[in-house]
Amino acid sequence: MQPPNGPPDADPRPAIAIYRSPLFNASETFVRAHAMALTRYRPLLAGIDDKGNIPTELRGSLFVPRGPVARTLARAGGPGRLAECLQSHEPRLVHAHFGPDALAALPLARRLGIPLIATLHGYDVTRGDGRLLLSGRLSWMRYALGRHKLIRRCDLFLTVSDALRRTALARGFPAESTRTHYLGVDLARFAAGGERERGLILHVGRLVEKKGTAVLLAALERVPDARLVVIGDGPERAALQRRAAGFGERVRFLGALPEGDVAAWMRRAWLLAAPSVTAGDGDAEGLPTVIVEAAAAGLPTVATRHSGIPEAIEHERTGFLVAERDAGALAASLAALLASADLRERMGAAARRMAKEKFDLRLQSERLETIYDELLGQMRSCRSR
Repeated sequence: MQPPNGPPDADPRPAIAIYRSPLFNASETFVRAHAMALTRYRPLLAGIDDKGNIPTELRGSLFVPRGPVARTLARAGGPGRLAECLQSHEPRLVHAHFGPDALAALPLARRLGIPLIATLHGYDVTRGDGRLLLSGRLSWMRYALGRHKLIRRCDLFLTVSDALRRTALARGFPAESTRTHYLGVDLARFAAGGERERGLILHVGRLVEKKGTAVLLAALERVPDARLVVIGDGPERAALQRRAAGFGERVRFLGALPEGDVAAWMRRAWLLAAPSVTAGDGDAEGLPTVIVEAAAAGLPTVATRHSGIPEAIEHERTGFLVAERDAGALAASLAALLASADLRERMGAAARRMAKEKFDLRLQSERLETIYDELLGQMRSCRSR
């Protein structure tokens, strides 16, 4: 196990363990933002694989197994060594991202004798057990078989949108311990500014079915003056690039980019397209962070009425919402925004105001730390009875 640098008492703030098996996947900037934005609590990053995306500021707080044997043992579910390393830092709670990781972190929280919070992001609620079992991914298969145990034993579930909370309740998650907490974005990092490029549409996300990239390409055929930049990678990239070959230089696939580069592209684009859909296997969004980032950058968005997206886009005020998989309606909304600088400016300004009101990372982190306070207070109260 790779322990943090420095003595446990070097930082006087109470510690929490943020658990994610891969620390972090390149697309999961929201997990990193969670750790970086805490002020009253000290983050300890616990997981299995170091993906090389840990900021320098958090390197000293990283706990991952060293070597393939240690990683294999960790994947087998034994919390012993990780619990030992964390114990000296006296974490007050474990906060896991995604349902399968929360299930994996449950033995760790129990070994440490501290509460567990799970943030649910989308697929971990919307995918049925059958689809998870057929996925071939061990963590998803375990989750399908053990979700009922997590529902019984996890102390608090946070969903990233009200829509996802409603779906979670319908799937058996407990109403009394399932609440919505919006993820925040760094308003300064995504501040508007710079020279906009004529007709440029931006599309950002992992290239999987639920992102609706194929529908976007179909819509682009009806918007001949538009250009499209696609940021992200994933299993559908090759097929999407083949489909886009006929567009020539109108469509560019840039692959996965650092957060700073994404923000720079948002300052260059005229609008964001986020036509998410429910995938054939049930995979769906919670609330795509990129929509909130675009709002912070003063960028209007054309998206779908899908899961929590309408909680971040007010139709005809901060962007347009269309039905899932409706390429014609998507094209019409894209064309309307591309045709009117005044409309883009008004919607972009309204989107920026909404981002400040609902999704400011600083305010959302304060709210999250208040949630920690409340849960820990409840635990102390229960133990004193």
